[in-house]
Formats: sequence, structure tokens, C-alpha cells
Amino acid sequence: MGTKYLVVITSGLDQKDKMIVGMNFAKNTFRKKKADDVKVVFFGPSEKAFSSNDSDFLKLFSILKDLGIVTIACSGYSKAHDLDKAIMDLSTELEDVSETIPRYVDAGYYCNDLLRDHL
Repeated sequence: MGTKYLVVITSGLDQKDKMIVGMNFAKNTFRKKKADDVKVVFFGPSEKAFSSNDSDFLKLFSILKDLGIVTIACSGYSKAHDLDKAIMDLSTELEDVSETIPRYVDAGYYCNDLLRDHL
């Protein structure tokens, strides 16, 4: 198959439906074996969910981790908003996503159309 997806989630809890849709896409694509690999990048406002007690986010996030889906968050945004600890407490890697996203796209991962057009 060889299909790989990089799901970039930028919507925060103020647009929770968009966040949940992205997370569910990652979960279902992986579970249904529609891709060999799926990674999720939380970027910008979506990172604030890590410090919330939002049960929908936390439940779905736990499922992603149980499936072994790698989750990454933007180190710059997390530092600027004092979210580092909350993100690391949920075993999420902090990276400079301005390097992470192009690296995965260059490695053949399909990425959200909005960001692919801007890389």
C-alpha cells in the first residue's frame, strides 16, 4: 500500500468539531488499515486542548495513543503559551513544526490540502 498521512490539526476548542473530525480521521484511517502510517500534528490553537479537561479531546487522544499513532505539537507555540508540561505529560513530542511538516511531506506523507498548498 505505502500510503501515509500527516494530519495537521490547527483548530482549537472554540472549533472543537473541526478538531474532533481531524482526530477521528486519523483514528479511523489507521484502524481500517487505509494507510500504513498516520501521524497527527497539533499546531497553534489546538495545543490548548492539552491543558484543558475536555473529555471528548482526552478520550479521543487516548485512543490515538493506544493505537500507536505518533502525536507531535509545535514547540514554539507551546512555549509561547506555557503549554510544554501539559503536552509532554500526554507523551506528545514537541518539535519545530516548520521543519516537521515539510520533512514528512518530503517523505511521502499526504498532508491537509490547506498546508500542502503553502509549503
